[in-house]
Formats: sequence, C-alpha cells, structure tokens
Amino acid sequence: MGIAMDNKLIGCWVSAELSFCVYNFLHDGKGFYSFFDAKKEFTYTDNGDSVTIHFSGDLIPSTFKYSICENILSIEDSFGNLVRYKRNKE
Repeated sequence: MGIAMDNKLIGCWVSAELSFCVYNFLHDGKGFYSFFDAKKEFTYTDNGDSVTIHFSGDLIPSTFKYSICENILSIEDSFGNLVRYKRNKE
C-alpha cells in the first residue's frame, strides 16, 4: 500500500503546449492517455526516473525518462523529446 502513495506520478497531467493531450496515472498501476476525444489505456511501472508504459494493443512496453519539479512533469515522448505537462488540480 505504501508504495503507491508515494508515487509522484499519480494524477492527471495536462500538456503545457497542447491542452488536449492528457496523461492520467491511477493508483492501481493503470492509466490512460487522452488525445482530443480518443483515449488509450495503459498499465505502467514507475522506475523512479523513468516510467515504463504498456499501451493496450501494443506488443511491447515503452520506457520514457521523466522528472517532476513542483507541479510540472517533464516526460519523453516516443521520439525522445521532453514534453512538459502541468498537474491538473481537480
């Protein structure tokens, strides 16, 4: 139980540049990525400085480096570019 609670990734993250791109990391190791009205579900493992995300339908998971500073998540996209997401306080 304790391991999930200190997971800084958990929450809703909205892209700083493209507000229709949203990561949602849930407590149970699942989540989804929203892009406009499309939603792609995934399971994830937080590795501390990277996150391994396995999108449903993909054959193999992908690992993305990330860092969190205050309420900003900087995470690699599939091309290795850092993209900034802001924590959505709901």
